[in-house]
Amino acid sequence: MKGKPKHLNSKEDYLYARENYEDSFWRPQFQALLDGRWCWYYVSDLESAEAGVTDDTHKVVEMTSSGESGETKYAQYELRENPTAKIFRIGFTVEEVEALMA
Repeated sequence: MKGKPKHLNSKEDYLYARENYEDSFWRPQFQALLDGRWCWYYVSDLESAEAGVTDDTHKVVEMTSSGESGETKYAQYELRENPTAKIFRIGFTVEEVEALMA
């Protein structure tokens, strides 16, 4: 491998970067794996914004239709771990990445 890779695409790439490059290069890459495993998922439609829950793992989204009516609707979303996130696709576990970063 010549120079620093622009993209790390496999578990082996991440482990190679950790062994051969400074912390300032590989540590943000590993942190991005951990952070990228969370996604907002649609839960339900709401009658009003007040009917929803808003906290660290829930949010209410306002959606305005682009048609002539300009109708406003609300939906509840929940922050969940995405089972198809890159961290899992390339074969890492959350615990494994956290241990490598320690």
